[in-house]
Amino acid sequence: MNKELQNLIQNALVEYIVNRVVEKLAQRQKTALVLFTGATIGFKQSIESLNKLQQNGWKFNVVMSKAAEEVLTEDLIKTSLKIENVIKEDDKPNIKELLEQNNLIIIPSLTINTASKIANCISDTLVTNIVSKAMMSGKKIIASLNACCIKNKERQSIYGDNVTEAYKNRLINNLETIKSYGINLTTSENLFYKVEKYNKKNLNTNNLGTNNQKQEEVKNPPQNKNLLSTK
Repeated sequence: MNKELQNLIQNALVEYIVNRVVEKLAQRQKTALVLFTGATIGFKQSIESLNKLQQNGWKFNVVMSKAAEEVLTEDLIKTSLKIENVIKEDDKPNIKELLEQNNLIIIPSLTINTASKIANCISDTLVTNIVSKAMMSGKKIIASLNACCIKNKERQSIYGDNVTEAYKNRLINNLETIKSYGINLTTSENLFYKVEKYNKKNLNTNNLGTNNQKQEEVKNPPQNKNLLSTK
């Protein structure tokens, strides 16, 4: 086998291996810990976004707060996401294991109460405890602000807009504080796109080293491994 043909075959082989590695990494990365709090505003839109993510291959572990159990109900979450199990406060899960098993944290229904606790570093519930430990371990968190944004039109149509400026500013400052912690805030309508954008960026970053290494092997193939015999 001449050298030119051998190089062509080797290049094709390396490209195939790199593509397979990229596919496997992409599948492994599409795991998210989804934290539901008791917010109904933006819930429908968040479910639509989560369903789209599922169609794109995402796998979810779902956690419900006490308020979510009462307001949204376990059956509604299971039916909406077509899942069999959810994790509840009384289950007392191993948070470290949950974080290790998932690449991303999604909060599709963030309440004013939970947002306030996160902003003030209070972790006295399962959801806020997970968020606290996720931030400490460097996990990416993406949260929908529809229900906790005082300027949200749906919220104003339900509850009015009669709060004092001082109270309104405090709620706005809570969201600014959360953003300063590195939590990515978005709308329920935009949740799908925000998660996919993060995943694509993260995948490209993780694969840069892999691709460079493989390309280097193409240019300087190992001399002693005899991957392609000329006999």
